[in-house]
Amino acid sequence: MFKWLNKTGVENDRGFAVQSIDRFTVEYREAEKKVSVYVENGFCEGYKPCVIIEPSAFQRWDGDPSYVSLPEEKQDEMMENFTEAMEFQGIAVVTG
Repeated sequence: MFKWLNKTGVENDRGFAVQSIDRFTVEYREAEKKVSVYVENGFCEGYKPCVIIEPSAFQRWDGDPSYVSLPEEKQDEMMENFTEAMEFQGIAVVTG
């Protein structure tokens, strides 16, 4: 279940939060770790707001060395959580 943190962020009772930081950055957080996701804003199907993100957006936590990558299962889970949180806010997620 989601609850609003403020006008630009939500938190889930499964332990993650998604918060818009600025026009091009949305943070995905779990406990003390975060991933800063670069987003491009747009519209899907001509009218629904969406964000476009890179498929590799959840490859590593912020601050991790470049040679460290999260397991694919974890990346998939994070992408799923991020998508759910954005959709709760009325925003679709497109990878591109």
